[in-house]
Amino acid sequence: MLRPPHRRSRAALEGLERRDSARTILIALVANVVIAIAKLITGLISGSTALLAESAHSLADASNEVLLGISLRRAAVPADDLHPLGHGRERFLWAFLAAIASFLIGGCFSVAIAIRRLMHEEMTGSPTAGWIVLAVAFVGDGISWVQSVRQARNTAKERGFDLWLHLRHSSDPTVRAVVVEDSAALIGIVIAAVGLFLNQQLRSGRPDAIASLLIGLLMGVTALGLGRNLADFLVGKSLPPELLDQIRNVIASDPAVEEILSLQAVYTGPEEVIVASKIRPSARLTAEELSQAMDNVDQKLRKASPFVADVYIDVTSHRASDGDSHA
Repeated sequence: MLRPPHRRSRAALEGLERRDSARTILIALVANVVIAIAKLITGLISGSTALLAESAHSLADASNEVLLGISLRRAAVPADDLHPLGHGRERFLWAFLAAIASFLIGGCFSVAIAIRRLMHEEMTGSPTAGWIVLAVAFVGDGISWVQSVRQARNTAKERGFDLWLHLRHSSDPTVRAVVVEDSAALIGIVIAAVGLFLNQQLRSGRPDAIASLLIGLLMGVTALGLGRNLADFLVGKSLPPELLDQIRNVIASDPAVEEILSLQAVYTGPEEVIVASKIRPSARLTAEELSQAMDNVDQKLRKASPFVADVYIDVTSHRASDGDSHA
């Protein structure tokens, strides 16, 4: 039996053409690898736990970029008989694994070395190299942050959303992950710098250890925040209510639709949803007219929302009161 071709949403196709996500990931990966090596060497030389924690932070972010890159390749695999809706949700899966890796690699390591330093308080060496590395790291992470925010702002503008509203509700895990991780990285650098400064002023290794502890906690909170959002998409998250209402209005306004009995629009990948609806059609329509009307509704939905990948409409003569419930 022939299977209809898997259709992609307009938003997803536009993203593939721009290739912004791949560029954002590459810039962040290069920056994090170079910065992680510099922080590690300087941290070992100076004995600063904050710098070692920041090295783990950058290493975790670099591993995240690798996993996000894998997710892009896996999501591009064509639909097949075992995956008729495509592999779009792999983007959510690999991003979820990246969040876990960030928590384990960066957060746990930073907290562990902080506790060890607090138990065996030691002074760090010369702070000069540390200041240089932190300054370079701030510039490198800043460049990556600017690129990711620029991509997010452009996409938000296309969708007609505010930047921060877009980041909070966007189904694209790549942009959100890089923006959040780079923001956390910049905050971590500031924390490390404060710890290094207080370390020298107070002639004590405790501020440096506390800075490492705070960096670890920062990474843990960041990873849990990203992971919680991704879990919703893995389970099967619906379009936000305002966008779902937009789809509902398009269907309800068609003359062929007498009543909407149920409506769902669930993400099958970043910026892609499948719309499934049960409707009661107008009794005046012939079978041919009804078929044409449903094709028109399909086209209207795909035109109205850039996130609609495919549409399935179940036509029934039952009323909602017969046992069906409104969505």
